[in-house]
Amino acid sequence: MALGSNIGIMDGAFFVGKSELLSWVNGLLQLNITRVEQMATGAAYCQIMDAVFPGCINLNKVNWMAKYDHEYTQNFKLLQAAFDKNNVQKHIEVEKLIKAKSLDNLEFMQWFKRFVDLNYRGGDYAALERRRGAKTPWDVGERTGPVQAAQSRPQNAQPRNPRPAEPSRAPQPKAKPVREARPDESEVARQVAELRLTSDSLEKERDFYFGKLRAIELFCEHYEDQGNPIVMEIQKILFATDEENVAVNDDGTVSITPIEQA
Repeated sequence: MALGSNIGIMDGAFFVGKSELLSWVNGLLQLNITRVEQMATGAAYCQIMDAVFPGCINLNKVNWMAKYDHEYTQNFKLLQAAFDKNNVQKHIEVEKLIKAKSLDNLEFMQWFKRFVDLNYRGGDYAALERRRGAKTPWDVGERTGPVQAAQSRPQNAQPRNPRPAEPSRAPQPKAKPVREARPDESEVARQVAELRLTSDSLEKERDFYFGKLRAIELFCEHYEDQGNPIVMEIQKILFATDEENVAVNDDGTVSITPIEQA
């Protein structure tokens, strides 16, 4: 059985933040995914699985441009088949993931990273070559800087419409260079230390509240089948995305409305 199939909910993996997870996926697959919800297509997971167990998925069958639920589902079916093939004891809750809810996809992404950390043998992974030119919504474009552009010009090329030579003028006295004021190094060091302290505090606070949200979610799942109206209203709040407004009405019910785009 593959390592990490039964990662507990209190494992440190479930406290890894979104930024770290997205950086990990983009670095491995050479993509530019910007939101956890975009992982709901299942395509990126399929290729990550190919990195861990090369050849376990036919990447030609992965639909990188998937837009609809049934297309997402097909990608996750490929992933589940790869799990079964490599004896990974993990059932993928496809119906939850394809809804692109932030919390569900974050949890699965956290589990997946821990699973990869335990099973990936390391080494370079040629993500672009493995995709064989397949286009994705998150391709990283190549840019040509001014240095490369200048080097591409032939050495004997002349600029168009050369300007006529200007008549010689008497040399002008050079202006004295103005020295830029440099901030005191001790002050910079102090500001950096304060920023690090603030960053650490924010990270701890984020993990603290995420743990509480996760506990509330598990509590709601326990009573989900009983049709408890209070539980259902709490779940509306938990599963709302950052593109939706959440409002608690006077009667205690919860209203979810889309945020109007400027």
